[in-house]
Amino acid sequence: MEKQKNGKNEKFQSLIILIASLTLGIIFNYFFVDQPVGISFFLYTLLILTILIILSKTLGKNLNKKDLILSIPLIFFSAMVFVRSSTLLIFLNIVTSLFILLLIAKTSFQKPLKKFLASDYVKTIFLPFKFILPLGQTISKLFSSSTSKKNNLPQIIRGILITIPILAIFLLLFSSADLIFEKYISEIINIHITQETIARILVILVVTLIFTGAYSYIFTKEKEEQNKISKEISLGHIELSILLSSINILFLIFIIIQLTYLFGGEQNISSQGFTYSQYARRGFFELIAVAVISFLLIFFTDKYKEKNQTEHKKIFKYLSSILIIQVMIIMYSAIVRLSLYEQAYGLTTLRMYSHAFIFLLVIIFCLLLYKIHKQTTEETFSLQLFISVLLFLASMNIINPDAFIANYNIKNAEAINKLDTDYICYLSDDAIPYSIKILDSQDEVNKRNFASCLYQKTLKRKRTSNWQSYNISHSKAQKLLDERKQELEKYKDYLPLQKMEITTKEE
Repeated sequence: MEKQKNGKNEKFQSLIILIASLTLGIIFNYFFVDQPVGISFFLYTLLILTILIILSKTLGKNLNKKDLILSIPLIFFSAMVFVRSSTLLIFLNIVTSLFILLLIAKTSFQKPLKKFLASDYVKTIFLPFKFILPLGQTISKLFSSSTSKKNNLPQIIRGILITIPILAIFLLLFSSADLIFEKYISEIINIHITQETIARILVILVVTLIFTGAYSYIFTKEKEEQNKISKEISLGHIELSILLSSINILFLIFIIIQLTYLFGGEQNISSQGFTYSQYARRGFFELIAVAVISFLLIFFTDKYKEKNQTEHKKIFKYLSSILIIQVMIIMYSAIVRLSLYEQAYGLTTLRMYSHAFIFLLVIIFCLLLYKIHKQTTEETFSLQLFISVLLFLASMNIINPDAFIANYNIKNAEAINKLDTDYICYLSDDAIPYSIKILDSQDEVNKRNFASCLYQKTLKRKRTSNWQSYNISHSKAQKLLDERKQELEKYKDYLPLQKMEITTKEE
């Protein structure tokens, strides 16, 4: 009887916290989305404090009154946000106010401020990460069933609530990445639900979850309870089935669109009113974000799924394996899009590292798939990840990115009839052994532009004879430049056409 009463009290506490957090989420959307920061920040800060005091009274818990003195500097700095107009000062006032709010969260029922060490203040910056587990506990308590173990309704509700924000994130990313997918989605939800509306709903959800986690952290009775939270959180096969099945269906729809349009030919794309270049040359970074979020999703669902259930393990293995395979296909789509960028505009450092990062992600997903099927420990998986990252960084050093970029762009210049000599010029000394070949080019414009840029760049160099500063790449580059010094000096007064136009306008 007493256990059932405690369950009801916990559920009531969770419900109150969720309602308060949802209120803050809705008001955040009204105050800050598409609005410049002003008096709204001050009012919102007061509201956060007010809700904290109301919750403490409602839940019958006494706040640490001595440390509520922190509310005085909090009110001052938040008020200065609309008193002062200096951008830097406003930024500093906002950051200070947020830090004080975190201090209040930390000192409300726990260690008083006067006992803080210097390290405690530093740790306060990372306090939001501690909100994650209390958030899971609150949601778990809210939808737990205290009467009948066979009642699946709470699990279904929890599964839907977990799935909706994650699906919304993937929908936004896919819509931003693919014009035709965006067109289909806008046709399906053509009532009055625009992309902006979805974004606003997503903001409300995120802010609600943040404050739910924060208030849950504050009103947890003892630290020992917080240490046990991770053990209390578990995702049943119903929640996981709803979540992973929904995401798999969404991913499958996106892949079908890719197969039909991105890999299906230009004619299919033009029938939708887009050119091939319009359609294909966008969405790379959105798809990488999809891959990263998918990894985190699978990793944490694997970590917090219910243990020792054979049926549950099988369902999770199948659904997560299908999701990983679909993510691989989506990453291949991202590579195709990135390659089209490179063919049109050449290779850059960002594009080079993006390519390499995709291959690293492929390795990580393969390791994750192995972990799921072979049930390896998290420690083993973490070690494998660490070794993979080390090998990735080592391979990047061996490949020599700047040299690779210079060589690729020079060779590709004939195909695209374009060479960004300024970009190649300002690559590091690693690129010089390849980029200096431009001085032997038959294209006079590229030759002059590059020679002029390289001469200006070498003028700014500070030669040092200190052995401590010796660098092999720099030494090789300097030797090559010295050999072509006289040739470079011929172009010291040469001003590229674009710079001449700018200079003329300024005069």
